[in-house]
Amino acid sequence: MEHSTIQHTICDHCGDPCTDDTISSGSSVFCCTGCRTVYQLLHEHSLDSYYKYSDRPGIPQSQQAAANYHYLDDSDIVTRLLHFDDGGLCKVNLRLPQIHCSSCLWLLENISRLDAGIIKSTVNFGTKVATITYKPDATTLRAVVQLLHRIGYAPELNLESIEGSSVSNDQDKALLYKLGLAGFSFGNIMLLSFPEYLGFDHASYLFHIGYINLLLSIPVLLYSGIDYIKSAWQSAMVGKPNIDLPIAIGMLTLFGRSGYEILAHVGEGYLDSFTGFVFFLLIGRWFQNYTYNSLDFDRNYKSYFPISANVKVQDEWVAKSLDHLTAGDEILIRNKEIIPADAILLQGKARVDYSFVTGESDLIAKTVGDTIYAGGCHSGASIRLQVQKSVDQSYLTQLWNEDTFKQRPPSDASKVIATVSQYFTYVIISIALLTLTYWSMTDTSKMYQAFTAVLIVACPCALALAIPFTYGNILRLLAQSGVYLRNTSTIEDLQDIDHIIFDKTGTITDSKTVTVSYHGKPLSDSQKSLIKSTCNHSSHPLSKAVVRHLATAPLMDVDKYEEVIGLGLQAASGRHAVRVGSAKFLFGTDSSSTDRGVLIEIDGKYLGHFKMEHALRDNVQGIIHGLQQQFHLSLLSGDTDKDQDRIEALFTAEANIIFNQKPKDKLQYIKALQANGHRVMMIGDGLNDAGALKQSNVGIVISDQANNFSPACDGIVKAAKFGSLLQVVAYLRNARYVIYGAFAMAFMYNGIGLYFAITGQLSPVIAAILMPLSSITIIVYGVVASWLLHRTHRT
Repeated sequence: MEHSTIQHTICDHCGDPCTDDTISSGSSVFCCTGCRTVYQLLHEHSLDSYYKYSDRPGIPQSQQAAANYHYLDDSDIVTRLLHFDDGGLCKVNLRLPQIHCSSCLWLLENISRLDAGIIKSTVNFGTKVATITYKPDATTLRAVVQLLHRIGYAPELNLESIEGSSVSNDQDKALLYKLGLAGFSFGNIMLLSFPEYLGFDHASYLFHIGYINLLLSIPVLLYSGIDYIKSAWQSAMVGKPNIDLPIAIGMLTLFGRSGYEILAHVGEGYLDSFTGFVFFLLIGRWFQNYTYNSLDFDRNYKSYFPISANVKVQDEWVAKSLDHLTAGDEILIRNKEIIPADAILLQGKARVDYSFVTGESDLIAKTVGDTIYAGGCHSGASIRLQVQKSVDQSYLTQLWNEDTFKQRPPSDASKVIATVSQYFTYVIISIALLTLTYWSMTDTSKMYQAFTAVLIVACPCALALAIPFTYGNILRLLAQSGVYLRNTSTIEDLQDIDHIIFDKTGTITDSKTVTVSYHGKPLSDSQKSLIKSTCNHSSHPLSKAVVRHLATAPLMDVDKYEEVIGLGLQAASGRHAVRVGSAKFLFGTDSSSTDRGVLIEIDGKYLGHFKMEHALRDNVQGIIHGLQQQFHLSLLSGDTDKDQDRIEALFTAEANIIFNQKPKDKLQYIKALQANGHRVMMIGDGLNDAGALKQSNVGIVISDQANNFSPACDGIVKAAKFGSLLQVVAYLRNARYVIYGAFAMAFMYNGIGLYFAITGQLSPVIAAILMPLSSITIIVYGVVASWLLHRTHRT
């Protein structure tokens, strides 16, 4: 194997290493002409402050794929993308996943200085969405999008964008309204109750404070807390009480007794405790939602397909949105475009990458008459296809027709909480009835007071807050570390798993890092240059890997060049001829002792081959060794068994390792495990894993771009954090003990409160102190304990 070390200069725009420091502008050096162009563009328009907010904040232009936004000339597509259009003013919401720092926000909110037709731009950093308002008579949506692409913030436009399938934020807004109302009422009632706290007798009705408090509380009951009452009623109707039932009983009892005391002038009521109780519950729900609402976990194939395709209509090619494609349409697919529907190849030679569908990254050659399935990415000259099925009926979309995408069973942890809630309800009602019976025989004046006091103080508010704040803080801490989980239920589900399944390519191996080693006769410098120059003309991934491996060899002129699709390359330079490719290309047969790789022949003599391997991710050996001490392990790969020996060396003999797995094979494998009582976590990376990820009790994606890729999963782990996977699993499994501690504290508070309630000593002041104190204690405990546990596991 040959190695070379090159010292790189850092690009002044994006911070990437520069392999050629001749790309410059004044004293600044750039990694590519694209970065230099953006740098100059910003300086020309006095947007230099972009570089002051962060050091080298730019997006590497060498990573920006060429994009053709011709479909944005179609008025139908533009209309469906616009958020607002009154003829003189247009507004569009564009998701820009490249946003990462304060410089991005500053530049995007000042983009109007680059296009006079843009009136205003605002950015939501959490969702990475820019809302751009422009004048349609001065600029166009296509011009706006092209400008964003040019400066490194290409919008995420796909089929899902025009179908409006993004999750609405109406529920989040409703929660904030309910939280705001409860907080407003709670704060005002606390202030109005101070005379009672300070010992002024009968202030509640002498100054009409009680009536004011009652008016402030009614909207809290009927709006802010209504979801808990509805949930409790539904659970009671099906005979399966959940934790919302005792909560609803406590809420109604608090409000009912308070209303009676105020209207009958026999007391001050507990409306401060009631509104505070609802306020803290809603804070818990908001905090839980806030920790993961910046990621969309429920994306499907529409997220990966373009908005439109070029369709032949009366000898002209016109852009047509994919949802309007029908069987029989003739479409044009250019280089690096995704095939949107199952189709027949009519013209041209196709090279299709099916890695999204099968996990196999090799290019597959197709000729006229062959069927090409949706989801493949074509490389090479343009081809013509005839659509056989509409987009939503293609092979790829069958994954989303599986029952696994509809509903999944609750975790064992959720069942435990439901069981605790159920028995909690029965126990509290029993204690309340026993208290009622005791005081009816002892002192009837305290009978109803003690009965309602038990229902009030034993409300499981602390239990209800334990999980949102403890697990919610865990979600927040993990997100800061590059581990994003869907919700708190994912933590509970993960605590129950006993079998972990790995995908191979892109999961335990890094699909972006290919190690190249040469095996054969030593190559001279001129031979290296000839091979590199030949491969430099090809866009095939293996050719690019060879070029990178021979980085120090100088390029030379190639007189003749020919690429045989899917097989190899042949070229001539001066008196020398070279052939580079597969065993079939060189020898006419697939059988070769040289293993799969890129074979080299110069002047009719076979010299050797370059062996290609995807590099293993960091610490993969340690992770697998640690996990197999606690779990059953399997590996399911859509790739061939070319890496079998290397992969098997990572696992013990008990692990089940299977190659050549199609998406449905993975799905059925997981169903079989679950049928035998196993709870499964699937760790994958690709769209082809979507069915398996959804079927699993926990589906985790390893991704280099967490904001771009989340196919029906429960969690996303940044590729850079893969080495900490073992610690993350241990952290989440041990988090249950923090919850047990919270439950113990909650029961302690309930015990103290029940003492005052049963003995008839629960006054409004005691309730006003004890109930908020228990809630605040659980909140502080959950946040602090989860943080300490995080520090212990160093995730």
